[in-house]
Amino acid sequence: MSELKLQQSRLDGRYDILECLGGGSYAEIYVANDNAATDDAPRTIVIKALNLYLQGEPDVELERTLVTNFQNEAVALDRVRHPNVINRLGHGTAIDLAGTTFHYIVLEYLPGGDMFALTRTRPLSIQRALSYLEQVCSGLAHAHKCGVIHRDIKPQNLLLTADREIVKIADFGVARLDATEGAITRVGTNIYSAPEHNPQIHTGQLDTSGWKLPHDSLTPAADIYSLAKTTYTLIAGESPRRFAQHAITELPSFAQQTYWGDAVLCVLEKATQTRPEDRYQTVEQFWDELSDASLPPTRPLQMVPAIEAHRKPSADLSIEPEDFTEAAPPRPHFAVGSPADLTFAGVDTIKRPRIVVPINLAQEEDANGRKQTPAPLIEEILPRSKKRRALVALGLILAFSGMLLATHKYVTSQWNPLAEITRISEPVVIGREGVTTTDVNLRPVANVSQEPIGLAESGSKVKVLSADNNWYEVQVVQHSRAKIDPYSSDRGWINKRYVRFD
Repeated sequence: MSELKLQQSRLDGRYDILECLGGGSYAEIYVANDNAATDDAPRTIVIKALNLYLQGEPDVELERTLVTNFQNEAVALDRVRHPNVINRLGHGTAIDLAGTTFHYIVLEYLPGGDMFALTRTRPLSIQRALSYLEQVCSGLAHAHKCGVIHRDIKPQNLLLTADREIVKIADFGVARLDATEGAITRVGTNIYSAPEHNPQIHTGQLDTSGWKLPHDSLTPAADIYSLAKTTYTLIAGESPRRFAQHAITELPSFAQQTYWGDAVLCVLEKATQTRPEDRYQTVEQFWDELSDASLPPTRPLQMVPAIEAHRKPSADLSIEPEDFTEAAPPRPHFAVGSPADLTFAGVDTIKRPRIVVPINLAQEEDANGRKQTPAPLIEEILPRSKKRRALVALGLILAFSGMLLATHKYVTSQWNPLAEITRISEPVVIGREGVTTTDVNLRPVANVSQEPIGLAESGSKVKVLSADNNWYEVQVVQHSRAKIDPYSSDRGWINKRYVRFD
């Protein structure tokens, strides 16, 4: 695993990288300041960087797929531009401080977190859930109208503004465009994704004999399935794990006792049918049914004008982005190939990557504390015939300087002569049993960005199966109290500091 070296650096001569917010299998998310932002543009932005080497050296086919998906995300965001869809602000290709070439897209910053975090401790009221779902339905219906199917709708991909009043759909990395060809591939999260996204999941092959659609066709019904599973999470306060790849047939007990429980359950059950043709075929149909199902049992119809009584809730969805007039940035063209090919491609239509530089080298302050204009980059002042050698030399110098700085920092502040003894003793921990010191989530991998798959309660007895840096893979031998979710896993990764050995 090799992360990009972008901390405290300037990208493309304008974006100052502040911190890493997390990442997935092949992408890293950074928050940054845009020094070239105009008065009416956001200064704080997000950089989504494609790291082909995050999971090791990729083969040619995987690399091509990752780059194509990354470019499709930018194309989909441009096509779908809507107040309830995250906005793309730019793109580019660059070389990090360690000499690794990467592609990136610039997105708006939404500091309110995601819907999964919002519902982690308790479910939303039906009224608040509907206010968010109306916005999601507006953005998703507009995407479908533009010929884009998201394919990964889930609470983690629904981001909130700082005031948590506006929700926007994010992560179009696996979106299907109407011009995309090829068979349906496995995408999304099993808990939320439609069965047609996973034709060969590990639980067994789906029975697709009754489907009327061709194998390589995908309809908005796939997103509606995921939207219904997401709705369950919002109103139930828990993920629909027990209904993975199956229709929702039950709500939690507290929801069953509400006036809307039975009616909403009928809507969710229909929207999560295995056969796509048995579901709602448009987002508008789903929203109309969900809105009606959540209405109180009594309603003063005599006070409602006749024209309003027949008006469908979907008529109020903001499908047309009438007040979204900002022009889209130029369309990206990300190349596939070796770092050298990407850096010095002879194609004029592909913008050659610029080298990332440390912030303290990118800007200097005069005696009055005012920032001076950075000096032009080498590629802007040298003839084209000398750029390649200059860029390579500068890359090597920066990489060597970074190694010297890292070595100096280690020797002067972090070196510990007993560290080797600690590392030698660590393998002995594998196979030992310990006790958790607090309630700790079990993760599928050694990364906090992944959704929890289980819980080890405080005082639970666990057995260490393997170790990875500061993480243990454990098996819960004995829970200290009854499990909240009987379907959750008893095996996963936790941080070392939460385990105590007697």
